[in-house]
Amino acid sequence: MMTFIQSPQVEPLGVAVVTGDQWRDEEMAHTLRLLEIVGRPDIPVLLGAAFPLVHTREETEVWEKLYGKINYLGAWDPRWWHEPFVVPPLPEGQPTIRPSSEDAARFMIRMVHEYPHQVTIFAGGPMTDVALAVRLDPGFAGLAQELVFMGGSFNPQSSDPAWASDPRHEFNFWFDPEAAHIVLSAHWAKITCTPVDISIKTHFTRAMAEQIAKSGNPLARYLLKYYVPEIDYR
Repeated sequence: MMTFIQSPQVEPLGVAVVTGDQWRDEEMAHTLRLLEIVGRPDIPVLLGAAFPLVHTREETEVWEKLYGKINYLGAWDPRWWHEPFVVPPLPEGQPTIRPSSEDAARFMIRMVHEYPHQVTIFAGGPMTDVALAVRLDPGFAGLAQELVFMGGSFNPQSSDPAWASDPRHEFNFWFDPEAAHIVLSAHWAKITCTPVDISIKTHFTRAMAEQIAKSGNPLARYLLKYYVPEIDYR
């Protein structure tokens, strides 16, 4: 998100938040607080879907009993599970700004109609909201300039033992496969995919974070204080 916001080549129209790595409302709070910290509270933040279209946590629990453990479950992962609409205290502080009253799907539809063939949709999480936009407006995909998404896998190779039993596991499509099918069946002018193969070949290191932190700006301090402790440096 911050790469786009800081890029002189990108005009961010809004940030849509969907349940994925964590529940929507918790991710929403982090997003709002980060925009406050970096001085961009002007960017609209849109509430997306709280749940996948069809896929459920209960279904996943049954699947695991039949076929074995899934390495990563996002918001459903028992390592940090909490109820869907609970927002735990944020270490960086609670946001004072609020999300837009407009929902994510209708916002995206409105943007492609206001700026036909100029808006790139970047889907960095499950595709639930993009699928809802496609279903609400059959012309939505055709009015966008491009869809860029993170999802899918081709032939990922990793020495990480977490991948040993499940080398093709990819979270975004897995979490809402019906949404991914709807989105990728739509008629986009252009589609760019970054699969999980890329993710496991690139590593964000403490040395990189410390170099960024030397700038001393609010984002650099945020990154080093709140994000870097989450990194596994193996």
